[in-house]
Amino acid sequence: MKIIKATALISAFVILLSGCRGNVKPLSSSDMPQTSVANSAERNYITLLYSSSDSFNPYTAATEANRQLCKLLYEPLVKLDNEYNITYCLAQKVEQEGSVCRVTLKNNVFSDGTPLSADDVVYSFNLAKSSSTEYAYKLYEANSAAAEGSNTVVFKSSRSDPYFVNLLDFPILKKGSDKQTTSDSVVLPPIGCGRYKLDDSKSRLVLNEKSLSNASAYSVKEIRLIDAPDSESLSHYVEVGAADIYYSDISDGNIVRMSGKKLNININHIVYIGVNHSYGDLSLGGLRQAISAGIDRLAVCRDGYYNNAVAATGFFNPVWEPAKSVQNIETASNQEITIENLEEIGYNRVDGDGIRKNAGGVRLKLDLLVNSENRLRVAAAHLIANQLSDCGFKINVVEKSFEEYKAALESGNFQLYLGEVEVTPNMDMTSLVTEGASAAYGIKKPEIPNPQESLPIDPAATDSATEQSAQSATAAELIEGFYSGKNTITDVASVLQSEMPFIPVCYRTGVLFYNDNIENVNISSASDIYFSIESYKYNN
Repeated sequence: MKIIKATALISAFVILLSGCRGNVKPLSSSDMPQTSVANSAERNYITLLYSSSDSFNPYTAATEANRQLCKLLYEPLVKLDNEYNITYCLAQKVEQEGSVCRVTLKNNVFSDGTPLSADDVVYSFNLAKSSSTEYAYKLYEANSAAAEGSNTVVFKSSRSDPYFVNLLDFPILKKGSDKQTTSDSVVLPPIGCGRYKLDDSKSRLVLNEKSLSNASAYSVKEIRLIDAPDSESLSHYVEVGAADIYYSDISDGNIVRMSGKKLNININHIVYIGVNHSYGDLSLGGLRQAISAGIDRLAVCRDGYYNNAVAATGFFNPVWEPAKSVQNIETASNQEITIENLEEIGYNRVDGDGIRKNAGGVRLKLDLLVNSENRLRVAAAHLIANQLSDCGFKINVVEKSFEEYKAALESGNFQLYLGEVEVTPNMDMTSLVTEGASAAYGIKKPEIPNPQESLPIDPAATDSATEQSAQSATAAELIEGFYSGKNTITDVASVLQSEMPFIPVCYRTGVLFYNDNIENVNISSASDIYFSIESYKYNN
């Protein structure tokens, strides 16, 4: 798994402008769904948006609409459902031993009738690794892929990751088909073995009957495409109901709303409070535990993220089955635990403003840094500050532009910050908790602390601070031990929760809107928003 690198990750936005404004192409009769009189009870097609100026190559497509459509055109080895359970697609069998993962392929063919081979998988793996897509960062620990005969691929990774198979959802193309062009040098879409294929007009998808053994079971025989070349036209078509399905990961906090049904999609984006362990009493686990217990995570999800988030019960996504029984962070605030921890580290007095202070008279006052360009994260920061004020904290929310926010993190010039990182599906926390790692801001301590920038430490807590420092190194080692088979996921979850190197708040979700007339959208996931399209039915 790759944790998105900090320089690009915390503010990776796709801005969707809402409203019907500007140069929007008017709908024509061909854009709108046409229902056959002979089949008025059930329609055999749906209508989706795309960009005609973008490609249908999953490794070069720039628009979210085309990237999602690519998941219908190209199948992966495996894909994950909405709780990160594996479903085999082109893989027949997966065997893992240490850092070697061997995948045996099913007998399948591409849309042009040629058989799928191990060479096609290796070719696609190399495209994925060299691309600038999500697939590249997911495959961060994969060193190589090699064909072993015609139907087996051997992957070698940098360590023994028991969840390595979760990363193998990259699309498989026919080898070299991404290089094909027309006689006038127009690049053709690559050839896949997905559930659908592009017809010759490139304006609709039709069932790929050569690859599907159960094509007759599909009610959706055709997918008609409406060209939405920019964010404004996309917003317009969604709002007027031209599209039957629309997905957004709400990465920038804005969402284009569509009438119809709504389904939340787990996207494994953790929202958390990062802690500068070098800043005075923040080096104490007791203070970090106090902050954690004072947060009402359910309220943050409800009021800050408008229910497009799941409250964190620990460091791993709470919907992931292996973590469900080993995480027990309370999702509602518990002021009793907060106050107990604060008093234990010396903050046992309250001044006239209701702010706690230690024996030296130092008030419990901290800055919480947040990126001002993400409105949902700003709202969440202010909610958290208000919640902690009820426990005796004075939290000052500091809003900065992304560039200023990033510079403050990289220079260590912060106390607390509200961040967001996409955790890839093998659930690796290494980059968030290992000293000096790409997203571990504040974990590394300077050799010479600057007393001018530090909250004074209560002398009575010095031994506790030293103990917490030792535990921090142990936690990082414990995670690495997990990848060598020495530790279990229970060990990792327990130590992270006890040490609290950062403070998990929630896991964001994306949203899938779909037409009220579409039934049986049983499963949808970040791995494939059209996961259960074979069961869709459109009833008028």
